Amino acid sequence: CIRDRSAISACIAAARQVVGDNGKRQAFIRTVARRGLQFVAPVDIHVPTDTRDQAAKTNTPSTHGLKIRYATATDGAKLAYSVHGSGTPVLRLLRFPTHLELDWNEPMERACIDAYSQHCRLIRFDPRGSGLSEPALSRIDLDQLADDIASVADALALDQFVLMGTSGESHQAIYFAAKYPERVSKLVIQNGYVDGRVLRNGTAALDTDDALLALMREGWDNSTSTFVAAAISVYQPGATQEALRKIADIFQVSCTTEVSQLFREFLNRHSVAAYLAEINAPTLVMHCRDDSVHPVSEARKLAGGIANAELVVLESPNHYVMPHETAWDHHLSELFEFLER
Repeated sequence: CIRDRSAISACIAAARQVVGDNGKRQAFIRTVARRGLQFVAPVDIHVPTDTRDQAAKTNTPSTHGLKIRYATATDGAKLAYSVHGSGTPVLRLLRFPTHLELDWNEPMERACIDAYSQHCRLIRFDPRGSGLSEPALSRIDLDQLADDIASVADALALDQFVLMGTSGESHQAIYFAAKYPERVSKLVIQNGYVDGRVLRNGTAALDTDDALLALMREGWDNSTSTFVAAAISVYQPGATQEALRKIADIFQVSCTTEVSQLFREFLNRHSVAAYLAEINAPTLVMHCRDDSVHPVSEARKLAGGIANAELVVLESPNHYVMPHETAWDHHLSELFEFLER
């Protein structure tokens, strides 16, 4: 349980924010003087029957058409990757965590795979600490993670390729492009940022971050918990509860609680400002205008700091643009035009 009073307050504030409530309205969570808190919204009760292991089996997708291969990192760790389509090689860093098999049947990610692979040779891989790759991860080392990207490219005999980084993985993509400029033909950044939330928002970000971490920590190892889905809803306000639950299930079986929190704490306190001027590859920065996780101002900082960059703003409230949105076709057309130059 959570015993620290400030942590409890932060969790309640985050929970209210997720459901569109606040301390004034108290439509869902009501403060009862001298007694505590009361949940006052209507509740549908469902009796859970599956365990976390059963949830993992339920989420295991059909792997028809999916081939998993392994690259060997410089320290001997095994890195799982998969290749889709043909043409210009595009190595995509999606998010953390990933799971090559489970993401294969997640509707939003599968839509990306199907669309992208019609126009390029799309390469996905599970970063160490997640999915089907080396599960052990005790610290974040950007040099090691950059070398992991190189190891996957080496396994495919790619001297040069397009590198795509999304959200927090944009930091790895930017660092790699600065460290190995000769290997990156083009760089694509989707909903990335220069400065982590704590660096750009200070104490306010710490409060929100602590609340989200607490939500995820409390629910990560419990397949029936709604805490992880609630945390993810901040990223995808346009997603249905069913979609959020499916993504949460994938996250929960893709890495441990400790590794998930290690990555989040690192990225929220990290900056790539020092590397932007070192990038010389043509760069496309795409960002959703009303992204509540990383504001579009961060995309402008990225585009302004990279010499040969252009910015495309997508009309979406989500962190990841979704297939049913008008912005979906816009993002595909801009991406494919950029790749074909």
